[in-house]
Order: sequence, then structure tokens, then C-alpha cells
Amino acid sequence: MNYWWRDTPRYLGQPYNALHHAIMTIRDLPQGERAIWQAMFDHYVFSGGEAARAHLPEKGHGVLAPLDAEAAQRMHHFLLRSLSL
Repeated sequence: MNYWWRDTPRYLGQPYNALHHAIMTIRDLPQGERAIWQAMFDHYVFSGGEAARAHLPEKGHGVLAPLDAEAAQRMHHFLLRSLSL
């Protein structure tokens, strides 16, 4: 797979890593469960997250807020801890 089209800050990470993780964790689930995860990705990721956080006060956006370098670093550490278990 090729993924050379990147023009974003390095702190945002590589979508290729997310693709591999999704293949490992979602692809072989039963169709009904995959459909649920597809809807969640659409709502939280591919929509840009605006609808997901619209009803929340700004200080409650957490991981739904647009990422800056500091927020991405916190998420990176969370993922490292989660994946190392």
C-alpha cells in the first residue's frame, strides 16, 4: 500500500498505522459489529468531529477537540500504554 500524500504536521501521526490497527482489530469482526464500528468512525473521524462535540462545552471536548501538538502527544502516550499491555 502506498501512502505518500502527506502535507500535515508530523505530530498528527501516520494514517497507515491506524489502517493496520483497524485491519487487526475490526476487519474480521462479524458484519454487524463492523457496521457499528463503521458508523462510529464516520461520526467521530470522517465527519471531522463537529457533530460529535457540538453538544459539549469546549472544555469537555477532550479527544474530540481539534488536535494540536500537545493533545496529539497525550493521545500518543495513551496509545503506547494501551498497545503495550
